[in-house]
Amino acid sequence: MAIGKKIIMLGQLRNDRLVQVYDLVYKTKTKFSLDNLIPLKKDTWANYLMGVMDEMQKAGYPLQGANLIFISNIPKGAGLSSSAALEVVTALTMAKLNLLEIEPVEMAHLCRRAENNFVGVACGIMDQYVSCLGQKKYALFIDCRTNEYELIPFRNHDYQIVICNSKIQRGLINSEYNKRREQCKKATEFFAHKLGHKIQALRDVTIDEYKKYQRQLPEVIARRARHVISENYRVQAGIQALRTGNYSTFGQLMIESHQSLKDDYEVSCEELDLLVDLALKQEGVL
Repeated sequence: MAIGKKIIMLGQLRNDRLVQVYDLVYKTKTKFSLDNLIPLKKDTWANYLMGVMDEMQKAGYPLQGANLIFISNIPKGAGLSSSAALEVVTALTMAKLNLLEIEPVEMAHLCRRAENNFVGVACGIMDQYVSCLGQKKYALFIDCRTNEYELIPFRNHDYQIVICNSKIQRGLINSEYNKRREQCKKATEFFAHKLGHKIQALRDVTIDEYKKYQRQLPEVIARRARHVISENYRVQAGIQALRTGNYSTFGQLMIESHQSLKDDYEVSCEELDLLVDLALKQEGVL
């Protein structure tokens, strides 16, 4: 879902292959050559920009050097996709400066590859998709297998999405993200062996199939799989709830999602759990 936070970048073409970048918020700058894009150990924030330019060139898009300056009010490490926003605004700016036409879905995947291959984070596509395709008053449904997407209206004036900052910073490189992906991969391989050819990902496992074989999985792997399988069902149910204006059901599904993330996927924290508990005690909160 699009939120009221943004990143703004201004760019100016150069006559050489040098890129100079200045961050107005942190008052820091860096420079690099388009002919020598190597991840930095210092000023690692620049790796997100460099990775995008690297992937653009690998995709055959010709780039010139540029002077770039940007400002952002998206909190870093707060789970609001600040890195994806930086990647997408870099891709948009470089495309505009170099008179390139890149479709939003292609741009999202290009930015994801930048984060996977250059930055070294095995992230999914969700953050880049919503940065490229999100719209005000719509939730974005993404099918990561087919690359299809759908904007789902969220227009009830009686309800608003409230974002609360727990002040707990999260970094995907140093987080448990990559470990969870590996655990889910093991679960997928288990179900593929048990159920045959039709299992390419955990989304292909039904809840009944999961219940039938869950005791044969290691306890931790079983909980990770339960989260993913049940979350896929919650997403589909959530879409139907929004389409029919059943916001109470949508709220209940969000509560269940948090509990699953907390207990089965174990990616919550005490501060976030407290925020949820306090919110649910407030009148009008679904």
